[in-house]
Amino acid sequence: MNAFGVVMLMVFLVVVGGLGYFFYQNLPGEPVDLVVDEPSATLQDKVSYSTSSQFYKNMRFPDNTISYAIEEICGNKKREQFQEALRILKEETVLEFYEDSVEPEIIVTCSDLMPEPENKGYFIAGEGGPSEIINTSLYAVILQGKISLFREEKCEKPNIALHEMLHVLGFDHNDNPDSILFPTLDCEQQIDRYLIDDINNLYSVTGKPDLKISEIKATKSGAYLNFEIKVVNQGLKNAESVELAVYADGELVIHNSGKKFFDLGNIAVGSTKILNVENLKIGRGAEEIGFTADPNNNVDELFENNNEVELVLGE
Repeated sequence: MNAFGVVMLMVFLVVVGGLGYFFYQNLPGEPVDLVVDEPSATLQDKVSYSTSSQFYKNMRFPDNTISYAIEEICGNKKREQFQEALRILKEETVLEFYEDSVEPEIIVTCSDLMPEPENKGYFIAGEGGPSEIINTSLYAVILQGKISLFREEKCEKPNIALHEMLHVLGFDHNDNPDSILFPTLDCEQQIDRYLIDDINNLYSVTGKPDLKISEIKATKSGAYLNFEIKVVNQGLKNAESVELAVYADGELVIHNSGKKFFDLGNIAVGSTKILNVENLKIGRGAEEIGFTADPNNNVDELFENNNEVELVLGE
């Protein structure tokens, strides 16, 4: 074989080898499951603030500043009694209150028509409690509460309004006759110290969202990744403009549209966003795949260390 033939053969082998390498790197192969790597540390994503009897564990409003509206039918006397109850709670706890007739979190109604009590010999002075709740894995978030005041206060203190406000804040009756939360009221009852402590503990945390990757399934096929991921907002407020980043062996993966991050949009309290992606090119040699919700820390969260999951090739 002459020199020209040798050169052409070498060129042919290089081209064939290059094409083979190209197809090896880019064509899908046998799917391989990816599994969650063992976390290096325990994630701090659980809270336990309330010790008393609540309707649900860790019930609270999103913020320690809570809005309210009082129906005009209540009249001046019941209005003053309710506002005095708010003043007492503000003085004893970290809670703040303001009047808002547009989007109140607590609605106060009044009526002279009292419902029939379950037990004879009792009468109902008022009713109250959370009316709209979203349960997350961290909190039972109270979005709205309602109070009905059926009769005017006979005591010097606004015990009826205080009793119903504590129900709205998520606290159930207790069996202490001296407590403001005993099922039947008298003028000597007081707010228990444990109620004040629980309110202050519950609202010691600033209301924020909290994103967490709750579930992920993924397979790697040659150079390509298929995955389904669920990101939940288990915090107290809505998370806006949430992004998701994917990493292959520590390198950011640019997805097929040319963008750096996947857009998950807004995630409301207690809601989950599900993202399905197929044929995301990550390279055949990638062995560790990482997922991070809110990679640029644009969302101010309760916990910042539970947004990441690392996957490795299964056995």
